[in-house]
Amino acid sequence: MKRVIQSRSQKRRGFTLIELLVVISIIAVLASLIAPAVQSARRAARKLECLNSIRNVGLAMQNFASQSGVLPTLTSDLSVTNAAGVSGKVYGAGWPIALLPALDSAALLKNLKQNAVQQGTGDSMIFTDEVALKVFTCPDDTDSHQRPGGLSFVVNSGFMPDTIWDSGETASAYMQPWVIDWNGDGRYSLEGITPLGSPNTFDAIDAGIETATGVFFRPNLTYTGSLDSLSVGDGSSTTILLSENLQAGLWYASRDSLVSFGSAHNLGFGIRIPTASGRPVAGLFTPAKPLQTIRAGVTDTTLLPDQWAVNRNLGAPVGTAPRPSSNHAGGVNTVFGDGSAKFINEQIDKEVYFKLLTSNGVNYFEQTLNQSNY
Repeated sequence: MKRVIQSRSQKRRGFTLIELLVVISIIAVLASLIAPAVQSARRAARKLECLNSIRNVGLAMQNFASQSGVLPTLTSDLSVTNAAGVSGKVYGAGWPIALLPALDSAALLKNLKQNAVQQGTGDSMIFTDEVALKVFTCPDDTDSHQRPGGLSFVVNSGFMPDTIWDSGETASAYMQPWVIDWNGDGRYSLEGITPLGSPNTFDAIDAGIETATGVFFRPNLTYTGSLDSLSVGDGSSTTILLSENLQAGLWYASRDSLVSFGSAHNLGFGIRIPTASGRPVAGLFTPAKPLQTIRAGVTDTTLLPDQWAVNRNLGAPVGTAPRPSSNHAGGVNTVFGDGSAKFINEQIDKEVYFKLLTSNGVNYFEQTLNQSNY
């Protein structure tokens, strides 16, 4: 007898509601674990892109210095003849203009000159082209990145008087942010307008000290920085050339506070710290050794808020906070005189930060910088 085997079709059983909820919850947990890692990777990529851009600007600085023997000045007067044959000068063109040929943008510089227009009835000319240059911006700087004229990087102008450090685009900021009476004799680093608004006479001692506190200055200071001057001074590997700044202006701006950074100091009538009566505190200043130490009173937050420090007051208006700043977590990207690009922690010690600004502090008795501190 044959046994008949009858096959029965098996019905597939679907997910129960509880099983479906478990699967969804597992997917949600995995997504929550992955999302921060993705965001972190994106932040790291933007930071790396920024570091690459500022390094390229630093290399352009190196190339410019190799060809001309000097670094570009903070600002300079640029002679222009436009396509219509009108001649004049773009007064106070910022340092990025000088770097355009070294950044493979010589054609852009030519177009800027051809399209410049006369301002008023004199010989003053202004650029009218608004061009976005990716190399001048950080992708985390949303106010500048991929924006016409956007600029995220600024150059080191050393110590500035607190009286005009945050004055933005006012006339005093346009004049001389480095005008300091270092030895208190009533004369200043630069002949022109003092922080007190009165005429002054030039003091070579003040000029020598002031140019030792930074790298980039206006050409009428009769000083032009070079890589060689850094080497024989504090050292190119311990002097900052470039930093990020969220309050930078346009890359063709002429105002000093829009294209440079530095540190503000409570100066009073000179670098000396005034008392409540307005008279300098005895013994806090030695004209023969002005940079021997950074006096605690100079950066005492009871006398001067530390808004000059790294990543302070990030929401300030454009031009009113010429200090290192960025939207990166914990610090800023910088470029040193030797071309190296480094991330500087926002918790850096004040004295270490000041020593990284100075280009020739060693000749004014500044204490040696310990490179393990940054």
